[in-house]
Amino acid sequence: MEIFQKIGETAKGLSDKAKEVTKRSGEFLEATRLKFELSRLEKELENNFLSLGELVYRRYKGEEGLDGDIERLCESTRKIETDMLSIQEQINRLQPKPLVCPQCKIELPAGGKFCSYCGNQVASEKPAGES
Repeated sequence: MEIFQKIGETAKGLSDKAKEVTKRSGEFLEATRLKFELSRLEKELENNFLSLGELVYRRYKGEEGLDGDIERLCESTRKIETDMLSIQEQINRLQPKPLVCPQCKIELPAGGKFCSYCGNQVASEKPAGES
């Protein structure tokens, strides 16, 4: 009877680990999708800046009636910047930055409390929502 209990506990442990792997792979895929979207927005932002520069130069040369186009491009650019910040925040939540030793600036492994290089104690911060 005891062997069946051990097998059950092992199976439960494996099931929990499988759920964690599935969750992490889903987070990785979502972060990759968000990075792709961020890249797309960066290109769109660059195109807006180029177009704005062209419109401002044409206005400088004396062409009239460009103020509406410039205003629309500025509003579009502001929205893109806001969207990019939101996406970057989502990426940071999915892939938090690792702890870095404040003394020697070496990246620490997850859950590290002391720097493996200099021995300095590092204050670990828990991610938001974790207790």
